[in-house]
Amino acid sequence: MTPKGLTLVELVVVLAVLGIAAGIAALNVRPFYNPLQDALSRTEGFVKQVRSKAMATTSAYRITLEGNRLKAAYAPTCRSTSFTEDTSLQAEIPAEVTLTFTPQGGVPCFNSRGLLILQNAGSYSGEPYYHFTDRQGRQRTLRLLLGGGVVRQ
Repeated sequence: MTPKGLTLVELVVVLAVLGIAAGIAALNVRPFYNPLQDALSRTEGFVKQVRSKAMATTSAYRITLEGNRLKAAYAPTCRSTSFTEDTSLQAEIPAEVTLTFTPQGGVPCFNSRGLLILQNAGSYSGEPYYHFTDRQGRQRTLRLLLGGGVVRQ
């Protein structure tokens, strides 16, 4: 009489081989990290969150860029001279990405109705935007619309 079925050792070996194969497949299938796309998504979400907070609190909120960190501060109006930082609203941009704001020296501010007001822009008449560049030279742009929306380019 021949025994039917698998021994415990055979079962453990089969499970180990399947586990190794699944681990290799998972590493090859998962999407690779894209710091440029991550920075774009984080900034877009941050701008939308700041605009929402301005409307919810009926305060003016401005966005400042310090190094690779976006920060928000609030005041009664966008014309106020002193703003208080909102420490609950911050976004860290990946170090592999360089972020600049145009117009140079300009500061976006959302009023209590969620409309964008550009501070310190001088005679700049276009739409303001964030410009992203990664270490491979790839570039993306996030335009801020005066009505409060954002557009990826």
